[in-house]
Amino acid sequence: MTALPDDVQPQPLGIDQEMQVLLSGSAKQQSRPRWRIVAGIAATIGIGALAWPGSHGLLRASAAEAVEEFALKPCLCVFDIDRTLTGKQGWAEKCPENLEVDGVQDTAYGQGTLLLSDFAQNMCHTFCSHCYHGIVTAGQASGDGSGERAEILRRLGGTKHTRSDWWQDVAFNPDAEVRSSLVLQAKDGMKQEAVKSMLKWWKSDQHVDIKYEDVHFFDDVRANVQPFEGTGFNARQISCGVRGVIEWGGMFEGQVGGCGATASEVVADKGVKLC
Repeated sequence: MTALPDDVQPQPLGIDQEMQVLLSGSAKQQSRPRWRIVAGIAATIGIGALAWPGSHGLLRASAAEAVEEFALKPCLCVFDIDRTLTGKQGWAEKCPENLEVDGVQDTAYGQGTLLLSDFAQNMCHTFCSHCYHGIVTAGQASGDGSGERAEILRRLGGTKHTRSDWWQDVAFNPDAEVRSSLVLQAKDGMKQEAVKSMLKWWKSDQHVDIKYEDVHFFDDVRANVQPFEGTGFNARQISCGVRGVIEWGGMFEGQVGGCGATASEVVADKGVKLC
């Protein structure tokens, strides 16, 4: 457990008053520093520290971090990777808002250098910056220990947003028990089942109770978004402005995204939205 510093002897205001000060952003104008205000809230509600399991030991949060993190109603943004967080390899000129990451390979489809989508670079400027993050993709993100996996996790905001750094391969089994926020080889057309299972993991393992209505899924493929209808989740097809070209013998002519998601496409609209 993480103890408060010896010189901190919080004399907290009422919990409602303290939370109002914290959330209003006016803490800097108070006599106590912001972290002491949070410490006061933690002392009032009896939180010393929170801990949750990661794939390599425990990821820990101090009382202050815990109070800030759970002050608002939790939400979850779940993303596909290929042509959602990434663009087609070699399309840097066609997708000028994208970013080619030198030295990092992306083995999806035709393979090549990783090209991050506009949204992947600007996630912090969308509503998802205030949510937890997850991945449900049919691909493998270039395999164990790849530079792509490291870059994607970094763009997601790290384990602060994902609570896990373990990439779970569910081997296209829609009934697999999800035990991470980072899911690989999810079956196309059945990704909603992986999201449902992931929510159980968030609640049972991470003690974060996220309602269906506060889950937002983003994917470039229509056939992955449409099945979310009737689930209670929100889902949106992205990369609508630029679609992909023929790949894999013509199987994906126009069916996949080209440049990937733009930041303007990632919105908190309710329901299921297609291009």
